[in-house]
Amino acid sequence: MFSHLLAGARAAGLALLAATLLVACGSDESPQNTTVTPTASRLVVDTGSAAPVAGGTLTLKATLLAADGSEVKGASFAWMSSNPAVATVVSASDKAPAATASVMARVGIYATIQTLVAGVADITATATLADGSQATSTTHLSVQPPAAKTYALSLSPSTLTVNSGAAPHVVTAVVQRSDGVDGVADLKDWSWTVDNSAFAMAPASDGHSAQVSSSGTLAATGKLTACATTPAGDHLCANTSLARPAVPLPSIAFSALSLRVKPGRTGTVSATLTDAQGANLASQATLGWSIQQSGTAASIVGAANSASVTVGIDAAQTIAYTATLTVTATYPDGRSNSSSLPLSSPGMWSRLPDAPIASPSIISLAIDGTRVWRLTADGSQPARLERFGTDGATPREPVAALPAAAQGIWLAAATNPVNSSVMVQLSADAGTVSFGSLDADLAGSRADGPLQGCGTAPTAGRTFIKSTDGTSIYSVGWCANSWQWWNQQVGGAAVAAFQFETNAPVLDARPVPTGGAGLAIHNDGLNQIQTTSGSGTAYTNRTTATLSLAAIAPNATDESSPVYGYASSLGIVTRPVPVNYSYVNLWSGVPLLTKLSAIPHFLVGLSASSLTLFNTDNSATATVAFPSGGTVIDFVGALDTNGKVRIAAKLADGSVWVYDQP
Repeated sequence: MFSHLLAGARAAGLALLAATLLVACGSDESPQNTTVTPTASRLVVDTGSAAPVAGGTLTLKATLLAADGSEVKGASFAWMSSNPAVATVVSASDKAPAATASVMARVGIYATIQTLVAGVADITATATLADGSQATSTTHLSVQPPAAKTYALSLSPSTLTVNSGAAPHVVTAVVQRSDGVDGVADLKDWSWTVDNSAFAMAPASDGHSAQVSSSGTLAATGKLTACATTPAGDHLCANTSLARPAVPLPSIAFSALSLRVKPGRTGTVSATLTDAQGANLASQATLGWSIQQSGTAASIVGAANSASVTVGIDAAQTIAYTATLTVTATYPDGRSNSSSLPLSSPGMWSRLPDAPIASPSIISLAIDGTRVWRLTADGSQPARLERFGTDGATPREPVAALPAAAQGIWLAAATNPVNSSVMVQLSADAGTVSFGSLDADLAGSRADGPLQGCGTAPTAGRTFIKSTDGTSIYSVGWCANSWQWWNQQVGGAAVAAFQFETNAPVLDARPVPTGGAGLAIHNDGLNQIQTTSGSGTAYTNRTTATLSLAAIAPNATDESSPVYGYASSLGIVTRPVPVNYSYVNLWSGVPLLTKLSAIPHFLVGLSASSLTLFNTDNSATATVAFPSGGTVIDFVGALDTNGKVRIAAKLADGSVWVYDQP
């Protein structure tokens, strides 16, 4: 039906088709040959806008046109490549390829061409009409080589903080390819390096990542570098900046806010090093202690390079002295830090903090080798009992309040000070007196019970002792200006002494640690032993003058224990052993005394202006001036573990001072 088509129309159609294929397909200048069997039609192939590049695809569309430019329907189209190694027809369809991507038949208006390698190929489209007439069109493709791929290498993260001892961090290579595809697998010959040995690095087996860690303690910086080769042979490298902050030095704390050491004594303080979270230096520190002072009174006498240090104060430093104690911690990396605390010596005397009750009417004291107890009361509010231990430490008080009527305290000393008790008189003196017993450290509850009193007579004198079993408490008591005295186990009945040939008042009495007996001295020198069973013995030796003061050794165990008396005309006398012999003079050059106390190896006498220490082992004497120019009106004494005298003194102004013998 197309046999009458004009030759001129065929020529015009071929020219138009060639121009269209040349522009749209990017082909070279080779002409396209079109044969139109029906003279009134032409076959046009449209390549769209795709460029023929090796490794890509493009779509061709065939359209059969009549002479007037209208489309001729009903034709079928077949496609063929002249060089399938360069460009091959992979599919054709009457529908656009996007909708028929899986159609492999090469017949249809649309043809999908796969370009494989650079080169030339002719793609021929043949249109066949129902009457068998055909038209063909050839598209010449000049396939260009694919554009070379480019790569960009970076590391993630690009900056990294590596804390000492922390879990390893992972740094990963990131490869961006020019076509948008992840290109990490394209690269080869991976290498990882770090420029500072402060950082440890371990690459992964595939080379695409590395682990970074550090164990040092100083601040450090470095650079982690990863390199690889592209398929084209280009060498790429990227970096991550590394930083290691310094491990914080441990903080230093002391076991006390300050260290106070009396003359001739030593004191110990400890330092504790505490690491910051994640740090690990405390156990590696080397410690050194030093004293900053003006003078030489303070010295390190033990453990100068350990966590604890012992500091001594010269016995000759009898006035207040201040210095600074410093510990310096040095670490393996060369760093160090220091901390200091005040070091002081109060001299021989140190003042207790003011009483919690202002202007107390009663101040009663007790002392042992390491502690001091103070009772204060004013009769209108609960009495306050304090235990003072280490200098500068907060005093301890009982859990339960004491009654306002509390009158005084005594120490029931034990062979082991841990077992000692404090006895508190809870009521005024009468025929029966309420007493309370507390653990010496004032821990736990108080046990109350009655003890013998003097009734309407003047207030009783008392002493207590903890028995050698560490549980029973024994006491002796006597009424002033009366010959009568008694011994009593706390919780048991009192046994009064039977009268001997003297009615002389008792000056001092003391229970023995084994319990069940007490020893007394009267002002005429008579001694008595009284047992809880009621038996007693008197020793008839007398002094040549009436005694105004007397004292029994606190460690008295039986009738042979030392007893001492004082009279202004005699000085200090003692009853020798065996006890039936007359008193002998012990010390005649004695100032006028108002109180005499016996502690192991020493007698302590109170005069108007000083305290006098008399060593019963070697007869050496020492005078101790009152503290702060005050006036001592009462005192209690004890011996510390170094064999030194301790005295707690009550001054006329109500202050309490503690003396420690240098």
